[in-house]
Amino acid sequence: MPEYSERFFRSGTLRIHFRDWGDPTKPPLVIVHGLRDHSHSFDELARGLVDRFHVLALDLRGHGDSETTPYYHFGHFVLDLHNLVRALRLEKPVIFGHSMGGEIVATYAGCFPGVPERLVIVEGLGPPLPTMDEEIAWTIAGFGRIDQAMSGQRGIDDLEAAYRRMRERNPRLTERQARELALLGTRAREDGKLEWKFDAMLSTMALNGPFNLEYAMAFWKRVAAPTLILHGAESGEFWRSKPGAIYLDPDDLQRRLGCFRAVRFVEIPGAGHMVHFDRPRELLAEVRAFLDTPEA
Repeated sequence: MPEYSERFFRSGTLRIHFRDWGDPTKPPLVIVHGLRDHSHSFDELARGLVDRFHVLALDLRGHGDSETTPYYHFGHFVLDLHNLVRALRLEKPVIFGHSMGGEIVATYAGCFPGVPERLVIVEGLGPPLPTMDEEIAWTIAGFGRIDQAMSGQRGIDDLEAAYRRMRERNPRLTERQARELALLGTRAREDGKLEWKFDAMLSTMALNGPFNLEYAMAFWKRVAAPTLILHGAESGEFWRSKPGAIYLDPDDLQRRLGCFRAVRFVEIPGAGHMVHFDRPRELLAEVRAFLDTPEA
């Protein structure tokens, strides 16, 4: 039998895909990926949890095998998660989110505090706060990125080229992982090339406006579920484009963590932003330890 089944549900007018792992009689656990990622990135995590949970790995709109839309907004991704929970009639799911997926999970749990059993948020407390000048420059540059996106992604010659790019971006991946992700994370185009499984028009999110930390924290303060927050110790390079940088300054980190009523914070050594690629065993161990701990 296959490890998982490919399933779909409706979110508004879109057909949204998810991977269904394991026994539906077990407690549900939902995995939400980040921007320009997809559910297959978390196959190893799903394999490590399927003995205890019915794992449901979501492809947000415009990602993986879900349908696309001309424009994207953060709130629509929260809606996809909400509609998955409703469509499958999930009761007290554990919800895991990485990066933007973590922001989605935290916002959803703030909207509906009684729904999640527990939360796991990996690298998902939002970006370090830029200056308003930086935000404006990012938005203005976004118009150019959208123009480029209108013609689609630049093609990838073949799977070997996709594999090399995976290894360049994520050097800690094993060869097996990188080849599997290159295969599962691309699709064939009519011109004979491959492209990554995300919609180029996700660039329209540049026009959503700046990340509003005060607004996000207002939702975090409503979260009732026990929450595990994990960061990669070396993720500052991703967030700040500077080797050796830290993700969040200590005071900023404590301010954000302090919004959650029952929180455990863990930093994983040797991991960057893609913790599930860099230190998959350590990530799984921390998640399992948190989920095995009885509520206080």
